[in-house]
Amino acid sequence: MHSLTILLGILAALLVGVISPGPSFLLVARTSVAQSRRAGLIAALGMACGATVMALIALLGLHALLQSVPVLYTVLKVTGGIYLLYLAWQVWRGAATPLQVQGDGLPAQALTRTFWQAAATMLSNPKAAVQYGVIFAAMLPAHPEPGLLLMLPPAVFLLEGGWYTLVALLLSSEAPRQQYLRAKTGIDRVAGAVLALLGIKLLLSRQ
Repeated sequence: MHSLTILLGILAALLVGVISPGPSFLLVARTSVAQSRRAGLIAALGMACGATVMALIALLGLHALLQSVPVLYTVLKVTGGIYLLYLAWQVWRGAATPLQVQGDGLPAQALTRTFWQAAATMLSNPKAAVQYGVIFAAMLPAHPEPGLLLMLPPAVFLLEGGWYTLVALLLSSEAPRQQYLRAKTGIDRVAGAVLALLGIKLLLSRQ
């Protein structure tokens, strides 16, 4: 019961960051409304897998490593910022291109690309990496029970996957999609600008 209480507390702390709007939310939302429900769910799966990998790395002492080797955080920050700027350019460049919604008939190659793009978006976010490291360091006991360590990664997968699955299901419905199609150029340019600002903010941040 003690381990379960700790696990629920960690998940509650993580949930605040998970539901906060950011690059991951923008990617899943745009994929869901612009492509298909299936593509949105694949993006949600990519986010969940990326977050699970991040949680595993955090359990291995990522936060302590970033503190002891500051240059590593700088490398992660620059990589993440450049990747966000790349995504911003891709979205902005295609803003005026007419969209033909393909429904759930997207080829496997496109879905695979969507998965890896989502996973890369999650893994390239050093702020999320630090969040996991800080929360684990603050809330895990000095000597956690093996069961707690085993439960954490799948619990993170369910938390992140559940939230982004909900986003994908809601935004891939017909009403949001039709609204998007009517205002695609403006919405994509706003999304591209937001991604660019997030990338610049990440590059200029000191920690």
